[in-house]
Amino acid sequence: MTATWKTVYEGEHEKRTLTVLESNDGTYKVLTKQNYYEDGGAYQDGKTFVHVSPSSVGEEVESEANTRDALKEALLKLHFSQDTVSAICDRLH
Repeated sequence: MTATWKTVYEGEHEKRTLTVLESNDGTYKVLTKQNYYEDGGAYQDGKTFVHVSPSSVGEEVESEANTRDALKEALLKLHFSQDTVSAICDRLH
């Protein structure tokens, strides 16, 4: 089965554009520009997973997470502040 994605959030935070997509299976994808060097990472804890692609400053970066809590972790790993993460996740339905 192929995932279909819909945009559930678009905005600008901390001088970066940010798009959050959600697939028909409940997985989230985050698209933004990196403002710090990030070596990336991926982990899975039970059914929960987070993946952040490696990226350099100014580079487009993509992250995936399969729960709202994992999405929060991914946004923090992308160097967004806790206030920004809360503001974004509070707007998702």
